[in-house]
Amino acid sequence: MLALRHPSNGTVVDGRTMAKKDAASKRLAEETIRANVRYTINLRRAFGDFLRALKHAYGQPARDDAEMLSQYALAQQATAQCLKRIGPEGDLAHFADQFAKLALMLQDVSEGVPVPMLYPAFAKRSDQTPVWLARAHVALAVETMQRCGHGREKAAKWAAKAHPELEQLITERGVHRSDDIETAIISWCEYFSSQKIRNEAAARVYSVGLDRLKAWAPNCNSDQMEGEADRLLQEALALLI
Repeated sequence: MLALRHPSNGTVVDGRTMAKKDAASKRLAEETIRANVRYTINLRRAFGDFLRALKHAYGQPARDDAEMLSQYALAQQATAQCLKRIGPEGDLAHFADQFAKLALMLQDVSEGVPVPMLYPAFAKRSDQTPVWLARAHVALAVETMQRCGHGREKAAKWAAKAHPELEQLITERGVHRSDDIETAIISWCEYFSSQKIRNEAAARVYSVGLDRLKAWAPNCNSDQMEGEADRLLQEALALLI
């Protein structure tokens, strides 16, 4: 019987034992490859179905708020199904259940069924998040113009003149409501700079934007600063579409 020394540990084994081990390793490698191929195919199919489901959900513009909520519900359900296909067990399955629960809540709301969890505390802050995000961009635009040597009032006047459609950000529920867009802009700047904004998403956008401004502003000229300020105002308006 032919005896060989195993290359990894130096032990002496017969040729048939080594052949069996090599065959077992080969089968294991082949099974691993086949499993990876199956997983990749399943992943592609899952994402393909997910994309089709999203196109179905958002295929047509919503005609009213109820229809929009129904679209969101379908999208959340599609997300849940995709996650379950990718990982039927473990964390992904748990996350899928959370998306599915949200889908059901949104569907209930679209059908007029009240869901208390989706309306936690109306009195904490006024106006919806997109409005406050837009105001954060306006405040950052004014702050940018101030870096060019403009005072806050002058910068607010420039913003109002450049984009009079910013009046859309004046609402009945807004803090320091004013029909004068310049006055309203100044009040938003004061609230953001004094950290009195209760909308966490908008406060975070302003804080991050301000840090970014402080970092790059010293290396920019006035034309570049004005261009950035105008971009911020346009981004604010885009949030209202």
